[in-house]
Amino acid sequence: MSDATMHVEVVSAEGHVLSGEARELYARGVEGEIGILPGHAPALVALDVGSLRLTMADGGRERVAVHKGVLFVGDDGQVIVLADIAERAEDIDLELARTKAERAQQRLESGSDSDAEAYRASLRKQQLRIQVATSTEPTHTG
Repeated sequence: MSDATMHVEVVSAEGHVLSGEARELYARGVEGEIGILPGHAPALVALDVGSLRLTMADGGRERVAVHKGVLFVGDDGQVIVLADIAERAEDIDLELARTKAERAQQRLESGSDSDAEAYRASLRKQQLRIQVATSTEPTHTG
């Protein structure tokens, strides 16, 4: 594995989520999965609801639930993720996410067609939170 790193900043509407040196970053763009390594060409990517996965400079791993936003790779190689919502795995309230997912599923099954899209979006967000919070992949502790 290369020792090259890139500086990564993850910011949400709520505040600063993560800052550090990373060896790899993977995200779900609206057009599919994207991987960013040090030296990546400048880019601007629209992000979908998905998991942001990073391998940090020290080999630790970080997982962040991202609910839409943009990923920017600058000329200097710095990566900035601006997300509507971004939550590190350790910051997710797993029980709350499970409760909200269950509620959204119940409403989907009993709701009207006019509400279905909102409940599907809510369910998708909660499922992402659950997936990120329960990932068996080790997370960074530093």
